[in-house]
Amino acid sequence: MIAFVLSGGGNRGATQIGALAALMEHGIVPDLIVGTSAGALNGVSLAVEPTREHAQRLCAIWRRIQRDNIFPGNPLTASWRILTSQGSLHDRRNFRRFVQSLMPSPDITFRDLKVPSVVTATVLSSGRVRLFGPRSDELIMDALMASTAIPPFFAPYKYQDEWLVDGAVVTNLPLHIAVANGARTIYALEIVDDTLPVSGRSVSQTMAYAVRAMISQQHESERRIVQLERRGITVHPIRLAMGQDLAYNDFRSSGKLLDEGYRVTNDYLKNLPEARFAAYQRMAESVRTMFRRMRLRHTPSEVSHI
Repeated sequence: MIAFVLSGGGNRGATQIGALAALMEHGIVPDLIVGTSAGALNGVSLAVEPTREHAQRLCAIWRRIQRDNIFPGNPLTASWRILTSQGSLHDRRNFRRFVQSLMPSPDITFRDLKVPSVVTATVLSSGRVRLFGPRSDELIMDALMASTAIPPFFAPYKYQDEWLVDGAVVTNLPLHIAVANGARTIYALEIVDDTLPVSGRSVSQTMAYAVRAMISQQHESERRIVQLERRGITVHPIRLAMGQDLAYNDFRSSGKLLDEGYRVTNDYLKNLPEARFAAYQRMAESVRTMFRRMRLRHTPSEVSHI
């Protein structure tokens, strides 16, 4: 079983869309998709129609995305929301409309997806992981709104008497969930921040680096769990480094990030041993075809000469 596992990454999620486009072009279609936060949004969007053409449509959507599609308002409205106890810096109505635009229907359930999918969220009161997908009648919208409720930008999402927040709080790269569901080959699309902290950063930026360090340790723990629990599982670690320091609500670089995600993934896939073997096979077949054509061209003249 082939699984795609997609980490969270906020506005850097454009890199995953580029990666998914490359995977589709190479004919790698998943039997299972597991995603967290932005990775859940990207993964489920592909699971609706896992084709090369649909991946290209998703690329076009990410290239057009604007800040107000996801994080409407400005510092003044964000401050007002804090003072009036709104529970977050941004209203989620615009984001809900954006998510709905990616789905064929607002009422689509996990049963309707062409690729079985699992979406992670975190129960705010206990810190345990809440999985969407095992119950096929649950709505995709509920799952995505819960998995992307990253504090303090979006308020917790209430579902079945529980307050849920971003799945990345507990498991940002849920490899173990793919393994538990029978995956033997995993393509891990891990969004990583490779910018270095600089002295004199603001409090918010210091917090961001602290969160990054925490998530990095989560990823290492996930990889160790996979190694210890099962043998014979192949994990393809496709690290999608953004290479730049972006504000959480800055989507102006989405096109560049998307192209970089495509390039990194395409290069990785081309250098796999099986990909190189397939390339050698194609080259050998081309040579054989060339010689067959040469023989066919020479045969009539030789016959007429005789």
